[in-house]
Amino acid sequence: MSNETSAQTPLFQLPEQGIFHANGPDDPLPYYYKPLVGSLYRARIEQALSLLHPPYDSILELGFGSGILLPSLCALGKSVSGVDLQSDPEKINPCLEKLGISCNLIQGDVADGYFKEESFDLIVAISIFEHISDLSPVLERMHGLLRPSGQLLVGMPRVDRFMEKAFGMIGFSNINEHHVTDYKKCRQVAAEKFDLVGFTHIPSLMPAFCGLYFNMLFQKRL
Repeated sequence: MSNETSAQTPLFQLPEQGIFHANGPDDPLPYYYKPLVGSLYRARIEQALSLLHPPYDSILELGFGSGILLPSLCALGKSVSGVDLQSDPEKINPCLEKLGISCNLIQGDVADGYFKEESFDLIVAISIFEHISDLSPVLERMHGLLRPSGQLLVGMPRVDRFMEKAFGMIGFSNINEHHVTDYKKCRQVAAEKFDLVGFTHIPSLMPAFCGLYFNMLFQKRL
């Protein structure tokens, strides 16, 4: 996909409102459709996907939630799977059918052996790792699931008191009880098994220390 095409056609395909449904009170799905806050939610996904080099043969989304990202991933890969601790595939699959696509979705823990080693050439984890205090086991699992030179796309928000207040302003109270790991810690732990091959943040014109959201593309080190 050329840079010109990417600039003209958004990589993040926001489904029509009402196709997908929030999988719980903390699901951010409604915010994607709000006029002001929604632009930030959509921009973080678009920016993350811009780091990729499609097409991919096999993609895994870690934490597919409401399923809102799955249509975009289907446009970037031949086969898309997803695993989520809470989301019920029986509720997501009919939504995907409305769009004429299908994915292999599993409700469970990615560590439970649902997938064979070296099954994927891309794993996507958007707004997942900030909820995990010890990233070493999950990153080791990601390394095992990726094929040689496979890639891991990670998106994480800023984690500090400023963001706690910012999330509170849009309706998420006590966000720091849920966000326990920042992107710097993720980079540090990932460096044991991955090389960082892409990095960007929002707002992109500001220095990284002013960033509100960070997108990182890692490549499996053999």
